[in-house]
Amino acid sequence: MLEATGRPVAVPTPTARRVVVIGAGVAGLTAAHELAERGFEVTVYERKALGGKSRSFPVPNSASGERKELPGEHGHRVVPGFYQHLPDTMTRIPSLDDDRSVWDHMVPQASFLYARNGGREDLPVLSHIKGVATREFLRRASEALRQHFKALPPAKLVTFLTRLLVFMTSSEERRFGEWEYITWWDFVRAGRMGEEYRKLLVKAVTEHLIAARGDLASARSIGTLAEASIYAVTRLSTTGESGRVLDAPTSESWIDPWVAYLRSKGVRFVVGVGAQAFEIGRGRISAVRVNGPGLNQRVEADWYVCAVPVERAQMLLTADVLTADPSLACLAQLRTEWMNGIQFHLRQPLPLIDGPVNYVDSPWGLVSASQAQWWNRDLQADYGDGTVRECLSVNIANFDAPGIVYGKPACKCTPDEIATEVLAQIRAAHGDTGRIMLSDEVVASWFLDPALSFDNGVMSNDEPLFVNYAGSWDVRPPATTAIPNLFLAGDYVRDNLSAATMEGANQTGRLAANGVLEASGSLASPSRVFLPYDPPALAAFKRRDADRFRRGLPHVLDRM
Repeated sequence: MLEATGRPVAVPTPTARRVVVIGAGVAGLTAAHELAERGFEVTVYERKALGGKSRSFPVPNSASGERKELPGEHGHRVVPGFYQHLPDTMTRIPSLDDDRSVWDHMVPQASFLYARNGGREDLPVLSHIKGVATREFLRRASEALRQHFKALPPAKLVTFLTRLLVFMTSSEERRFGEWEYITWWDFVRAGRMGEEYRKLLVKAVTEHLIAARGDLASARSIGTLAEASIYAVTRLSTTGESGRVLDAPTSESWIDPWVAYLRSKGVRFVVGVGAQAFEIGRGRISAVRVNGPGLNQRVEADWYVCAVPVERAQMLLTADVLTADPSLACLAQLRTEWMNGIQFHLRQPLPLIDGPVNYVDSPWGLVSASQAQWWNRDLQADYGDGTVRECLSVNIANFDAPGIVYGKPACKCTPDEIATEVLAQIRAAHGDTGRIMLSDEVVASWFLDPALSFDNGVMSNDEPLFVNYAGSWDVRPPATTAIPNLFLAGDYVRDNLSAATMEGANQTGRLAANGVLEASGSLASPSRVFLPYDPPALAAFKRRDADRFRRGLPHVLDRM
């Protein structure tokens, strides 16, 4: 049952309603949201901070006067146009600043930039022209296209586009029965197409943007994201933009309003307390043991949603849990990689482009965003010491490749060395044409994701990221388990996109909530789960391919 606002009306449930959610990232907050709106009594336990990897946080000791601390974060984020579940949730979160929703505070992005080294022009990619394109912009864009076509001959581009067409016209049977088991690298023939092809069309899509390695990730998962991006840019998908960003630091614009809304619905939050193990009794979860500063206790509930990252979920699987549901042993086969961020707080604005910048030639797979241009805050007046005018947030996707300054991978560098390396790699892309330089005088300070710690010469990462690999769908769990009162949510749980995304976390939070609703016998309407966009124009091609797959034949275009 729904109100006129689209929110579900809480209706009485015929069985117990106490729910414990372990983890307060996007997945856990989503599960709490859906269940609280349906009348369940929800308590969320979070070992670190509300919002998980999606939160922002203050940089310690960075403010003076009445200003706030400078904003820091795990990494900058964008909500692509093909997301469906997360935008729906955001429309249902009231803003703290006005009578609008969090979604109303999202700012459309018009473009992104491929920044190149070696004196080459940077290549802008526009979903639409924002404002008037200047003659100089068009000249540079034309020169960039000329240089890229020279380095990447049309025949190789045709190869890539043909492989995309093969995927986009493949049936679900072939996607899960064939493309799931080969890597994106092999699918697009990256091994024989040259370094420029690999940089621009493989690494720039996988390693740089979603912390997936093209030589590991399945063709099905990367192909799914690639076609969804195409539908977003061409305005065929749901939100009508290639992507959107928040108009303020993430916690201020999204996480804090979300938590406030959930509290208004009766959700309790216990922060600084993490789960240690689930206890089993008569084939069900009887309690979860939690501990924190001065606290070590059993918590009992009727329903349990485990919404911690996969590396934390693995720790909760005791022998008793695995006896109750042996299929959960598959979680041990799932992998994580490092993708963390660093913010440079600058004394000058740096509006490189109205969107992210992908440093295609950077060995560490850098992607940056100049965030002040989107925020409805005066960064200089409201934050820091009054001198900072820009927050250049940089994601580091590859922690294993040697850098250009010290010759060491990021995982072997000190925090100071990481900052120096990242600046050097950005300068190599922008300074090579003499137009944009990040001088030392411009950089007021930097802040590295505190999930990275460096002790006794060894770096560790408290918040790695789940990554897809070929065949991993078979060992990814669904949201429901064989234990009747235990449900899973997180980006490692089966979802539409099969990658580490906020969209996947949100979808699996909904799936876990729906599992609780069904198991409890609730009369409330289930959480809405969206289907990916599927163009009607391709339906006939997919039906033909399904028939060919069942007969053991290759895709009709798969001849290369």
